[in-house]
Amino acid sequence: MRSKPTFRALLTLFVATASLTALASANDALAPIFLADDPVVADHDTRRDAGRAVKDRLSGYADFVVNLIMKPGDRANIQAMNVNTLDEVPDSSWFTNRIGARAMTLDELARGPNRAARLDIDDWVIVAGKSTGRQAGFVAVSASDPGRQRYQIEFDPKGNPEMATGAEIIGTAIYHAIGFNVVETYLVDVDPARLSIAPTATVGRGLEKRRFMKRDLEDVLGRSAKTPNGRYRATASRYAEGRDLGPFRYYGTRPDDPNDIYPHEHRRELRGNRVFCAWLNHDDSRAVNSLDMLVGPDGQQHVKHYMFDFGSMLGSGTNEEDLPWVGHEYVVEPNPGLKTLGSFGLWRRPFTRVQAPAHLPAAGNFTADRFVPDLWKPHYPNAAFTNMREDDAFWAARIVSRFSDEAIRRIVETAAYSDPAVTDHMIGTLIKRRDLVLRTWLTRTNPVAGARVDEQGRLRFDNAAADAGVTEAAPRYDVYWFRFDNETGARRYVAHTQTVETATLVPEHALAGASFSGVEIRTLHDAYPPWEMPVRFYFRGTGGHWRPVGVERVASTAVRFDRTLTCPVSEDAGSPSDARCPRRVATAR
Repeated sequence: MRSKPTFRALLTLFVATASLTALASANDALAPIFLADDPVVADHDTRRDAGRAVKDRLSGYADFVVNLIMKPGDRANIQAMNVNTLDEVPDSSWFTNRIGARAMTLDELARGPNRAARLDIDDWVIVAGKSTGRQAGFVAVSASDPGRQRYQIEFDPKGNPEMATGAEIIGTAIYHAIGFNVVETYLVDVDPARLSIAPTATVGRGLEKRRFMKRDLEDVLGRSAKTPNGRYRATASRYAEGRDLGPFRYYGTRPDDPNDIYPHEHRRELRGNRVFCAWLNHDDSRAVNSLDMLVGPDGQQHVKHYMFDFGSMLGSGTNEEDLPWVGHEYVVEPNPGLKTLGSFGLWRRPFTRVQAPAHLPAAGNFTADRFVPDLWKPHYPNAAFTNMREDDAFWAARIVSRFSDEAIRRIVETAAYSDPAVTDHMIGTLIKRRDLVLRTWLTRTNPVAGARVDEQGRLRFDNAAADAGVTEAAPRYDVYWFRFDNETGARRYVAHTQTVETATLVPEHALAGASFSGVEIRTLHDAYPPWEMPVRFYFRGTGGHWRPVGVERVASTAVRFDRTLTCPVSEDAGSPSDARCPRRVATAR
């Protein structure tokens, strides 16, 4: 049984904040702003045994009703709780920084999570029917595999050959590169003559569960697209290791997972997923397409969180192409219909004018026509998407910007479309939608990032918008240096304003002897007035070098570094310096 959406989390955070704030007040001199291990690069959220966790049997219908009517989760306008002092998401059981943190080769991008280059299995034995989802398929193992590794086999609909399988392959590779946990997924060629059914195979759930019969297989294949050689193109998704705990939700926390301390609606990777979903038109991004798995040895088990089932994206609805409204409206949204009715049909919904690629059935309804990123909508609302702020969107858009034209082409080619026109269309549409995403979410806040001091003592930094080709005119920057008191948080500006176009020298004479320093950068560009809001970068002096230790993005809501931890307080919670938790997140004043 799951507790009310955020009561446990809010109570835990209240107790933690109150206790640790009191501790900080009593020992102010012992609570510096930046600790020795900042910035934290890994959230060690696997330390406590979660072996008592039980399966969450959330149904798609229940999740739909709860999110549409009850509006669960905390909707406070606060910064994501799981970011470190550099305003980044540490690695965790939820997310591993990949393309956003390092260069990935084209082959690495294309391979995604797969351990093998290809899956050569012809002797499939069906062990179960699919229990969820509309896409035709079944669960099977290889007759020659003594380990009986399970795979979920899924096919394309008759009217759209290669559509759902292509979306699954592309989506898996992109989500893996972004940083989410996804399962291995391969394209396979299924020979119906070599399929067999295990005597113990079943289909259905609960009271409807029965033996999987030959007629069930005939039904699956009868709804699936057959290739010219009489075989069937399909995807084979390897079952994840561990014990199935059901889906995770986009709000609250798992009450049976002691490591799950951040309300999901305040996790940056889940908030930022709205940007990724808009780019890919992944409207089916909901709880039932996620998966929690209990992994590890007895006594040291933890929950690993997966995204999966990407067959309903990129214009694919799995068993048919996406309907025109997908991505433009929620499945239940009366206002647009009333607006059309009230105007006697003079006002038309934007999606009715979309030019979809009807001549390319494998491309489904995937288009960049009338795509407005910040107006994009999933199938129905969720709290994490609703809570996304500009800093979350900026983080996600920077990751999207790392997918070059070449990277997108290489990933799409792994879908192995038989028609080159489909390949070109998918590549072109992904590039166009990417550029619209970047133009939308890299320009609403000061885009400077990645400030560092090189070996020559010069301050260098990136402009995410300029690097992504969003802007044409080169911006200028007002640079203000300051000394920073790590005990009190006080800043003392030490040099006159420098207005530069690129890198600038660090004023060593003014910062001599300082343990911490910082620089405030305001970006000047006539087309983007919001860029003048400052971004502050903090550095720790180490052996004559300045090392980045913190980032503070100043938006319309002021932020500060909070010296408290968002960790639960209990007998075994550990000390406030427990590196298990990313800490000192920036919070609203």
